[in-house]
Amino acid sequence: MLSYRHAFHAGNHADILKHTVLINILESLNLKDKPYTVFDTHAGSGIYSLQDERSKKTGEAELGIIPLLREMNNIDFPESLSNYFKICELYKKHDLYPGSVEFEKIFTGKSCAHIVMELNNSEIDLLNENASRETLVSLSRDHTQVKTQVHHADGLKDILALSPPAIKRGFCLVDPSYEEADEYDKIGNAVININKKWNVAVIALWYPLLAHRIIEIEAMKKNIIACVKSRNDKTEIMDAKFLVNKEDSHTETSLKDNSGPPRLYGSGMLVINMPWKLDEKTKDNLSYIAKKIYKNESTSWSVELY
Repeated sequence: MLSYRHAFHAGNHADILKHTVLINILESLNLKDKPYTVFDTHAGSGIYSLQDERSKKTGEAELGIIPLLREMNNIDFPESLSNYFKICELYKKHDLYPGSVEFEKIFTGKSCAHIVMELNNSEIDLLNENASRETLVSLSRDHTQVKTQVHHADGLKDILALSPPAIKRGFCLVDPSYEEADEYDKIGNAVININKKWNVAVIALWYPLLAHRIIEIEAMKKNIIACVKSRNDKTEIMDAKFLVNKEDSHTETSLKDNSGPPRLYGSGMLVINMPWKLDEKTKDNLSYIAKKIYKNESTSWSVELY
């Protein structure tokens, strides 16, 4: 199935978690004066309009990035959120929210490689258009913009064919839609194989928190951690979770009734070959975000290391 459209969800709590971790990883890569490769296996369209009817229909940005930016105008946020704030504030002035591809372009310079994949026919034309545009700001080490390569392909297969890349230092974001129950095994095995073929890469896997998929989610994570550790027990792995509702908060309603908490009560980021201090930065980020815009008793977060 390829029915998922991220335009409905751009700028929600899951994007906030995913993109703050993504930025802190890219910042770490830019600390060294060496090129690197960035892969994005499920790129979507790259940039999203906050005025899009799909965004307005769900109202998820209104509960996520929009109130967060309003709070962050007080400039009391941790330094690890500084670039996220600057970028999102700039794009919001154009009624836009940057997707992962746009963040990657902002931080990745011309000496690096940036390869993004998208299988969905409805997204690929927009992705090609957005990937070819100059970003509104550049924060790359050399203040230049990488030339993005767009592949109309199944990212989980494509990355295995391309790994390890010519520039072996690097990062891979795996951000699937998880539409079917059997995808969890496939995604987990793909991450294991990416690590096997490209063992020096930082690999970040976004995953949803859904009550009806808890068994599949936990099995996927346990399998990844066990396999990665079996090859090298010194590999550092971070598992960050951000919950904005409780596991049992969702109740099924008719399709016409959008009231009540959604199925996605939170999400997580599993990071293999965690960069130095990413766990501390993620703790600071989630602590701040939870206090500022998700202030109810259902909100919680955790950062665990393996």
